[in-house]
Amino acid sequence: MSSTGSPSVIAYQGEPGSNSDAACRQVFPELDTLPCPTFEDAFGVIEEGAADLAMIPIENSIAGRVADIHHLLPESGLHIIGEHFMPIHFALLAVPGASEADITTVRSHTHALGQCRKLIREHGWRSVVADDTA
Repeated sequence: MSSTGSPSVIAYQGEPGSNSDAACRQVFPELDTLPCPTFEDAFGVIEEGAADLAMIPIENSIAGRVADIHHLLPESGLHIIGEHFMPIHFALLAVPGASEADITTVRSHTHALGQCRKLIREHGWRSVVADDTA
């Protein structure tokens, strides 16, 4: 908390540039962000006092519930104080000089891969699950 008693740090699961990071910056642009490797870590930094809030995805309109959250939230002792709906836009990134024809594998978070499954299937790319979209 800041000296005024207002929140000053918001935690999220992911890397800078992830969808959760973007959501934090949209809703709480005045707060410092704290990236965390896992949802458990995001909850933990609140308990430790390193963050005041956390921006945690609960549901994805295409890929469904974010499964871990539905058992972690009740165990954490934290509660939901608001919600934010954010349209997600994906970009396909490759190394400089690569063309679409050079791509064989797409790496992203399981929900992002689910949202892009039609495009991935159409191109015959292999999906590899990663911890994050960033």
